[in-house]
Amino acid sequence: MRDRIVNLLKIGISLGLLVLLVWKIGWRETWETLRQADARYLMAAWGLYLFSMVLRAYRWKVLLQIQKLEVPLSRLTSLYFIGTFFNSVLPTGFGGDVVRMYELTKQSDQGTESVSTVLVDRLCGFVVLFIMASLALPFSYRLIPPLVSAMIVGITVLTLLGVWMALSDGVWSWLSAVPLVKRLIGMPKVQQFRFSLAAYRTRAISGALVASLAFNVLLMVFNYLIALALGIRISPWYFLIFIPIISFLLTLPVSLSGIGVREGGYVLLFGQAGVPSSLAFALSLCVYASAVATGLIGGLLYALQGYRELGGSSG
Repeated sequence: MRDRIVNLLKIGISLGLLVLLVWKIGWRETWETLRQADARYLMAAWGLYLFSMVLRAYRWKVLLQIQKLEVPLSRLTSLYFIGTFFNSVLPTGFGGDVVRMYELTKQSDQGTESVSTVLVDRLCGFVVLFIMASLALPFSYRLIPPLVSAMIVGITVLTLLGVWMALSDGVWSWLSAVPLVKRLIGMPKVQQFRFSLAAYRTRAISGALVASLAFNVLLMVFNYLIALALGIRISPWYFLIFIPIISFLLTLPVSLSGIGVREGGYVLLFGQAGVPSSLAFALSLCVYASAVATGLIGGLLYALQGYRELGGSSG
């Protein structure tokens, strides 16, 4: 019952934010902008988005190999498409991650290790994204308000601190001495998860970080191409600064698949670059449409997988 209420609240927040944005910006202006978009740039952007699935699957494969798990790249790519589908239809931005964990553990007896790879996979992309934004700040801080710069630096520092704490034996030992958490940390499953995290303290993790770097560069280019399709002509530095913040906002479990939050983020941030609200809103809708179109491919793959498994069980 509680989950149902939370999900209904998220749907209400999503619809409320969208209605508010459309009312303030004007649906006619937004529709006219979308109608005049250059289809060539949009198709190129979607092609990059599809290719990014392969890059993310490769990053996941590197993490699985660290845990001594071998899964074909084709299977991991398929699971990424399927995860994107569930991210689009479930009332949480992490629904796809849960499905990826479940599907992977079905074919492996190392459930804890499989779960840790999905979490670290997500974290690798997040860490590299914000490091990129922080490194760009010395060259672009004049383009944005000080508050935005401070937000990027703050999130980067907190993220790196969290990674260090998760991988530090000293931190785990300190937590084990705290009476309130000692019993929790002593549980076999938690200990197993801790040791699976420790396995990532290896040079092999560099392969996953390089894949994250390549993916995040593609993410910037993807957004930039959509902006070009809509006639938005601004410095690429803005995308390097704004996209990490929008990605962070989408991790907050306050709306359905980030709907409303995403659009508000684009309007608010790109407005700082002088982009009209109708254009920024259209940009966010095109980005979301690309994710949904990719998710539809994942939905088809999931249906075909279910059909094969049904046929196998009946045979």
